[in-house]
Amino acid sequence: MGSLGVGALVAGCSGGDGGDGDGDGTSDGGSDGDGGMDGGDGGETPTMTDDAMEALHGWTGGDGAAAVGRLVEMFEEQHSDVEHDIKPIGGDANENLNATVARRLANRNPPDAFASWPGKTMEQYGGRLMSIDDVWEEAGYTDSIHPKAREASRLNDAYRSIPLGSHRLNNLFYNTAVLEAAGVDPESLTSYDAFIDALDAVDQNTDAIPITMTTRGSWANLQYFVEFMLGTEGQEPYEAWLDGEGDGEALVRALDKTKNVIENYSNNDKSSISFPEANDKLIAGDAAFFTMGNWAYGMYRNTDNFEFNEDWGWTAFPGTEDMYVWHLDNFLFPRDGNAPQKARVFAEFLGTKDVQVEFNNLKGSIPLRTDVDGSRLTEFLNLNVEDLNNLEKFPPTLAHGLAATADELSACKDAIASNFMGPYDAEATADELMSVF
Repeated sequence: MGSLGVGALVAGCSGGDGGDGDGDGTSDGGSDGDGGMDGGDGGETPTMTDDAMEALHGWTGGDGAAAVGRLVEMFEEQHSDVEHDIKPIGGDANENLNATVARRLANRNPPDAFASWPGKTMEQYGGRLMSIDDVWEEAGYTDSIHPKAREASRLNDAYRSIPLGSHRLNNLFYNTAVLEAAGVDPESLTSYDAFIDALDAVDQNTDAIPITMTTRGSWANLQYFVEFMLGTEGQEPYEAWLDGEGDGEALVRALDKTKNVIENYSNNDKSSISFPEANDKLIAGDAAFFTMGNWAYGMYRNTDNFEFNEDWGWTAFPGTEDMYVWHLDNFLFPRDGNAPQKARVFAEFLGTKDVQVEFNNLKGSIPLRTDVDGSRLTEFLNLNVEDLNNLEKFPPTLAHGLAATADELSACKDAIASNFMGPYDAEATADELMSVF
């Protein structure tokens, strides 16, 4: 596995393309605020101001805290002369971060950078992000960053963001001791029916929770539903729905299966706990399974005496063995920040090989550089790299923005919040979800 690099995806992959932007009536040039030079769309290079570079992110705990802590350490080591204010805005699935950014942009007091998802969700910032084409070109990122990540990082014919890592969404993690006690072979988990048999075996033969979940935020139930839809209906019906040509009955079938697992096999406190707290139950041996993006692995990576293939294992979510559900974490760069040149220093820093390796090893995600030596990554991440490079199906994540605009994603979350947070009404939920696209 040490020889694996993060190479180009095979042809035919799907992912967010950044779109054309929704615009806000402003031009794309803009000033740099303090320095008096152009913010980045073809003007002069902005001057270095005395202001600290302010960058906001949502990594406050679990997988992200250690990773962003290391990122800050490396920035201070490499750029000790660049004053910064890199700080977290906590909240499930970036919801508080997104609200803070929206408020700051509306008040014309933007941060210099903020963590977000690219692809279609980036369209909401059309006209408010500066071009960092110069960073991409001068640092060689137009060649060394993964082509699908390059595509998703563009808006209005320019690079507006830097990709930091890719998470895979269709993961099923398990506690090996619980599965052994239940008599479950993880290699058998290739269909919904086989998965239900395994959950029943855990319920009947152990004291553990069959599957630990969080349903505190509607994003989580939306993500679960997409996993069941991809696993039981397939990628084509999923993407047909996103394209406005969906089959409502297919959505109902997937929602019913999701409902069955949530209602009959999960933890009683799911509506009040966060995803790290749900994941803790698997780590403690109190639950057999956990389905989540592989940011969950960041917690396993940072837990002492909890080793891959010994204490925990992984398989693709049942029915999605031939898919890599595609997700990206990026930093976006607004116009009119107080420290635009320092923001460019930060942007170039984020794309460097060492930063991408060290951040993603801790975060549980995959570097987006195509020239990373796999020997620098953990065994689990190399397994994901292998699938990234060799699978042919890459459905884009919905709950994390690649597959939908901000308005569409908000409407999907509203449909879940109104109808699928307990009680679980599959028909009503499907009707609303069908009306979104």
